[in-house]
Amino acid sequence: MKEAQYRPDYAVPPGSVLEERLAEHSISHAEFARRCGRSAKLISEIIAGKAPLEPATALQFEKVLGVDAGIWLGLEKDYHLHRA
Repeated sequence: MKEAQYRPDYAVPPGSVLEERLAEHSISHAEFARRCGRSAKLISEIIAGKAPLEPATALQFEKVLGVDAGIWLGLEKDYHLHRA
């Protein structure tokens, strides 16, 4: 018996997930940027989908939010593949 695979016809940008997580934890974009050691501009651009999420930044997200860097990078990869 062949196992069914889940393949949605959409992809969620990592910035969308990040914005939800920040709201859940009541963390502003500026405060999150400070905790990550990144600029507020970069965080805003990631949330807006204007800047890619780089591995080093994903590692900082992991440290601050406790969500594995691989998940952030997977969201980034899936989003760009879907857009292509």
